[in-house]
Amino acid sequence: MIRSLVNDDAGDMSSLHAKSFYTPWSRKDMLSHIKKDLCFGFSRPVDGFIIVSLVEGQAEIITIAVDPNKMRKGIASALLSISETELIDNGADILFLEVAEDNYPALNFYKKKGFEPIGRRPSYYRRAGGRVAAITYRKYLAV
Repeated sequence: MIRSLVNDDAGDMSSLHAKSFYTPWSRKDMLSHIKKDLCFGFSRPVDGFIIVSLVEGQAEIITIAVDPNKMRKGIASALLSISETELIDNGADILFLEVAEDNYPALNFYKKKGFEPIGRRPSYYRRAGGRVAAITYRKYLAV
């Protein structure tokens, strides 16, 4: 079940983000996004979520996370699909995101979903062994 996320979900979102990323976001960070961005979650408790920002017809995926034990079950695809529909309904015609160049599952996922690489930001993400670049992707949304 996909649903809009609410303040009570912030703790679950933070815990899931910590399982998914090198630099986790706090409950307070999640509350801030719930207040200002489009936030959709899968299931209760949250097995996956997406945060998307929309400004002047341009949208950006801020983050998307899926419980590592629930990956490859279509959760990320469902979250992306509902987000794209909501964005189109709200006047967005383009969607951007950045992903670490060493995150091969995400790179493959976005390629399959029709995103195209348009740029590279060197040394953007911090890792235990150093820094890695971010790849910027773009997808034109059907209007």
